[in-house]
Amino acid sequence: MEFDILLPSENFRGLSYGDWIAAWHQWLVSDDPIYIGENILFLRGNVNYRPIGDKEGGPQYLDPKAVYDRTKNNGETIYEGTAILIPILTSHFYIGDFYNGRKISSIPYLRYVTNKDTDGGSVWASIMKKGYKATRIVSDLKEYRFESPLYLLSIPTNSKLRKKMDYPPKPGSYHAITVGYFIIIKSLPIGVYRIKFGGSNGSAYHTNSLYDLKVLKKRKDNVVDKSGQIKY
Repeated sequence: MEFDILLPSENFRGLSYGDWIAAWHQWLVSDDPIYIGENILFLRGNVNYRPIGDKEGGPQYLDPKAVYDRTKNNGETIYEGTAILIPILTSHFYIGDFYNGRKISSIPYLRYVTNKDTDGGSVWASIMKKGYKATRIVSDLKEYRFESPLYLLSIPTNSKLRKKMDYPPKPGSYHAITVGYFIIIKSLPIGVYRIKFGGSNGSAYHTNSLYDLKVLKKRKDNVVDKSGQIKY
């Protein structure tokens, strides 16, 4: 079964994969990261780490067998024409952050550590339409590794997921870069689907997610183009 996948060289609504990755990360740390019926649905991986100790900003721990379960009643309902961004395995750092005890103070080093943190390990992404067998979403996930441009990341104090991350960032604005494996499905036909995705960087970081998606008939477009009716 083939799906309408955004190719690595293509843009969607004027934005590249790198641009969408930056937008996705800003959504992830926002005050309310839920789907509100826009033109693209952002999925996410495990963000439910348990603190090691009680100091804010310290390391966190995630059960290796943990799954971010958005199936059945916790699934998502969308319409035809809604794109879906799948963050398979991601890494992000920012200027002023630390990597292996060394402070990140330059953009070249920022790019280096963000890429290095994504190297190794394994990735997976499959989809199953109800009544069909599960299949790969793309033939080779390694072609869907992307690097965002440098962007300004704003983390509000009331970010819903900030404190659940492995190294909880403090509220503020940061110059950041995100690297990882991402797929954008431009649209799915009407039906019920299950998407499974995740990965490991070969070290301590791992993620595994399971989503149920119900795709309904496309809503009527109420916008009318009257350009040809304008009189001069």
